Amino acid sequence: METDRIVRIVLCGLAACMVLSWFMWGIGERSFPALPLWGEASAETSLLHAVLFGGVISLLIGGIVKPARAFLLPLLLLLLFMCALDLNRLQPWLWFYVLVLGIVFFEKNTTYTALRRLLAAVYFWGGTNKLQPYFAEDNFAWFTEAFIATRFLGEYPALGYGVALLEIALAVVLLWPNAKAWRRWFFIAFHTIIIVFLLKAQWNYVVLPWNAAMAAIAFVLLSTQSEPRPTAPRHKGQITILILAWVFPLAGLFQYWPYQLSWQLYSNTQPEAVFYSPVPCSKVGDIWAEKSFDEGRRLLLDDWSLASIGVPMFYSEHTFRQMGRYLCGCTSEPDSSRLERLRVKPWDKDAEQTIIISCDSE
Repeated sequence: METDRIVRIVLCGLAACMVLSWFMWGIGERSFPALPLWGEASAETSLLHAVLFGGVISLLIGGIVKPARAFLLPLLLLLLFMCALDLNRLQPWLWFYVLVLGIVFFEKNTTYTALRRLLAAVYFWGGTNKLQPYFAEDNFAWFTEAFIATRFLGEYPALGYGVALLEIALAVVLLWPNAKAWRRWFFIAFHTIIIVFLLKAQWNYVVLPWNAAMAAIAFVLLSTQSEPRPTAPRHKGQITILILAWVFPLAGLFQYWPYQLSWQLYSNTQPEAVFYSPVPCSKVGDIWAEKSFDEGRRLLLDDWSLASIGVPMFYSEHTFRQMGRYLCGCTSEPDSSRLERLRVKPWDKDAEQTIIISCDSE
């Protein structure tokens, strides 16, 4: 069954992403703190994290060997609980896998159509969020620098906008009734190029399995000889998932929905934060000396997160406040230390705003 193939693809992709972000799941030492849904940031990971991780891995292996809906509910619950213990785990790839497995769990009859609509949402918003100068003028140019032969392409922002439109076009292919099977190769080519460039750039390896899984799922969905007649999802859970994938990212454009859950994939508009302190914070460890700038007085939190747990931190007002309190608590000069948040408006580079959270206000 094609649904079983998709489940295996998702579970293999999820397992690979988890292995590449090993420290984020509480296995081994990490300096970047866990950011729970409730409570304060803490670098102490209890045995509970390791036990839950073992449960997830067991369910992944069982599901890969024999895909069955019975495996999906406990797996989904464990994953969401682990994300509640540390919001950093709620990465775009994990969110995508959770939504795919949720669709498969809730109803079999409309799974095929719902999965195409879910996948289309990722491509549509992924492209729409790139239709702005932060990607076309900055991130696209960075991407093309991976190879000497492609560097000149970065001088033409119009090509960056073209990439964004291409992603939107891939969404249209998935939504198009009776789309020709040969169009599945567009997805293979698109993600192969991304994987090759990321490997050459030696950047963010954890998303490589996700790109492979996206291409494989699209390939399977477009490989059916006789596509089922499109029908509306009949289960409320499935409808809710599609609303989360399609509607809520609109709120993300106005900072009312988390960045990581809005399919803002390499859009370069993330709300970054820097911690400023005249004296290095002992909780950061050696990473402060390796990654700090401005004569060792500033540290970009994403640099710390990537070096410690292999992924960007989860961006939200809640987590930034948690990090501010966590770092302010370890500096010997709180009156001179602060968290500096950069907020941007995607279509207006002149509207950048820096928000200061001083330690004496925490």
